Amino acid sequence: MSTTWSRLLGATWVLAAIAHGFVSVASRRTGKPLWWVDNNGFAGSMTPVVGAGLVYLVMFVAFVVAIRRTAPAPFVSAAASLVLAACAIVDLSAAPGSAVVALAICASAMLTSLAAMAGRAAH
Repeated sequence: MSTTWSRLLGATWVLAAIAHGFVSVASRRTGKPLWWVDNNGFAGSMTPVVGAGLVYLVMFVAFVVAIRRTAPAPFVSAAASLVLAACAIVDLSAAPGSAVVALAICASAMLTSLAAMAGRAAH
């Protein structure tokens, strides 16, 4: 993958992580937290730790793969977008506003992943 696309894909995941942080705080303040932010979720007090760990680990893996300029980086990034979109879909009924914003973030990351396929080096 070219250096420019690698940096762009890495920056996308940094911005997605920041955006997810804002969405999580906003969802808690509105009283309709996302499943991975809720203290009273299905796993009790461990939900925010495990849920946030999962969400941010997915983004971190996509970021690391992107900045290492590996050939499958756009595919890993697309898979990470799909995992995060699944997390947002779970929240559509409980926190629809936050879930729609999270889906928009995932859609942006997916579009960047698809665009980054143009930056893959020919072998």
